[in-house]
Amino acid sequence: MINYVLVLLALLIIGVSLIIRAGRTESKNLDEAYEYLNKFREYGNSIFKGKENYEAYEWLTMRGPKMQAKVGELGIARGFIPPYSNIQYNTYQIIVNALPTLRDEARDPMRGYNSLQNSIVQNYLTMIDDVLLRYIGRLENRLEDFKAQLKNPFIWLREGVQFFVQIPILLLYWSGLIKYATYYRFTNNIIIKFINFVIIVVGLLSSIITIVTGYNPFMEIFNKYLGN
Repeated sequence: MINYVLVLLALLIIGVSLIIRAGRTESKNLDEAYEYLNKFREYGNSIFKGKENYEAYEWLTMRGPKMQAKVGELGIARGFIPPYSNIQYNTYQIIVNALPTLRDEARDPMRGYNSLQNSIVQNYLTMIDDVLLRYIGRLENRLEDFKAQLKNPFIWLREGVQFFVQIPILLLYWSGLIKYATYYRFTNNIIIKFINFVIIVVGLLSSIITIVTGYNPFMEIFNKYLGN
C-alpha cells in the first residue's frame, strides 16, 4: 500500500511543480511584453513630438523577432494590404514588418506636410499596439488559470501523469529531432489526452482501493464476486 501512496504523492508533487514552473515562465513573458509595450509607446510618442527616439527603435528592432515569435498567431495579419497600396500579403508579420515601415514613414521629411502620412503612421502604431495588448491579455488569462490550477489536486495529478506519458515526445523535442510545432501537436493530440485520462482514472481507483481496503483483500473480494 505504501508504494501506491508514494507514487501518487510523487505524481502530485511533479504536477504542482510543473504548474509553478509554467506560471513563472508566463510571468516572465508578461514582464517582457509590458517592457516591450512601454518602449514601443515611448518610441511612438517620440515620433509625434517630431523627435524620433533612435535608441528606442534599435531596442525594439533587436527584440522584434523574439517578440514576434512569442505573440504567434496574434501577430499575423492574413491577406493584409498596406494603406494606399495594391500589394497583398498572405501572412504579414506585424511587429517585424510594421516597425521598419513605421520608421520610414516617420523619417520622411514631407510627413509634417502630408496628413495621409500621419494617418499611415497612426495605423501602424495602432496595429502593433493592439497586437501587444492582445498578447498581454492572453498571458494574464493564463496566469489566472495557473493560479486556479494550484488549488486543484486533481489537476496536479493530471499534470504529473501527463509528464510521464509525454516523455518520449519530449525527448524527441529536446534532441532536436522534431520542432516545437510538432511537439505541441503531438502533446495536444486527443489520443494522448485519452491515455492521460485513462491512467488518471485507473490510478485514482487503485489508490483509493489500496488505501481503503488494501490490495490483497480487494482482490479476494473481486475474485469471490467473479466466482459467484
